[in-house]
Amino acid sequence: MADYTGCKCPVCQQPFAEGDDLVVCPECGTPYHRACYQKNAGCLFADRHGAGFEWKPAPGEMPGRDGGPGAGAEIPCPACGAMNSAGGLFCESCGAPLRAGGPRYAPGGPAPSYGPASYGPQTAPRPDPFQSPQAAMGQLHPEDDLGGVKARDWAAFLGPNAGYYLMNFKRMAVTGQKLAVSFSAFFFGPFYFFYRKMWLPAAVFLATDVLFAYIPQLIQFMVLGGSPLVAGLDLDLFSQVLNVLRVVNLAIQFLEGLLAVYWYRRIGEQRIARVLQSCDSATAPAALARAGGVSLTALVVSLSVVLGIYFVLSFTALAPLMATPLAGMAV
Repeated sequence: MADYTGCKCPVCQQPFAEGDDLVVCPECGTPYHRACYQKNAGCLFADRHGAGFEWKPAPGEMPGRDGGPGAGAEIPCPACGAMNSAGGLFCESCGAPLRAGGPRYAPGGPAPSYGPASYGPQTAPRPDPFQSPQAAMGQLHPEDDLGGVKARDWAAFLGPNAGYYLMNFKRMAVTGQKLAVSFSAFFFGPFYFFYRKMWLPAAVFLATDVLFAYIPQLIQFMVLGGSPLVAGLDLDLFSQVLNVLRVVNLAIQFLEGLLAVYWYRRIGEQRIARVLQSCDSATAPAALARAGGVSLTALVVSLSVVLGIYFVLSFTALAPLMATPLAGMAV
């Protein structure tokens, strides 16, 4: 934890001594005695948080924080407490954003000046329903070039689970590799791509699912239902074809799971470039967030449409099989 020895607690006005039990406001970085923080029921400057207020020590109180040598050198992680470089985006130990609410940077602007994070109330990173938690690998700075796009621009574009993608993008930029395991893309296929607003891959993989999975399954239902449309079907041949299609579909799933992150990077690079060409530095962060991020609407709509069509066709194919027992009961 940063050394606040000599600084005064805003509540009791007593200087902090070595060994004092301290907490730090996660919004503005003001240090307190833990008892004073609890007695005041929160930060003394809560009414100024919305205006961007940030605590700074009085001159000479804390050389590492008042513009002297070493200013801003390290900050603690709000989630795990590990010390990190002040220029970093995410904690090197747990991958959590180093500022509450996650990083957002104006293109072309300087990296933000960070204050200390919380050792009291904790602010956890927002989880992504499609990705498993991943620990950050190595150090990442706002000005790092990740395939022609600055890390600060990626951070504004990515939305949920930005740390996972940023570290994979950095690894790809350094090693030139294209493969990265995405279990969400493997298990959810086109719906993952709809969720991440990758419309072309979403449409392509939805079509492959229809061709290699949904249609063969529907034909199976029609065979079970005794549909006249498949009366002359060679069942032995169909069974062999069905096994081949299952293998092909599994291979496509592996392809989705291994290359989804790389495709997301390529699509993101193109969108970010278009946004930065059309916006100034003040409006670019909001425009990048709109162009990127995720779409729950696209996920829900695509999933609902596919499941609706699938169930309707399946019910239609199985209707003769369901009608036979009912007819027997009627007799």
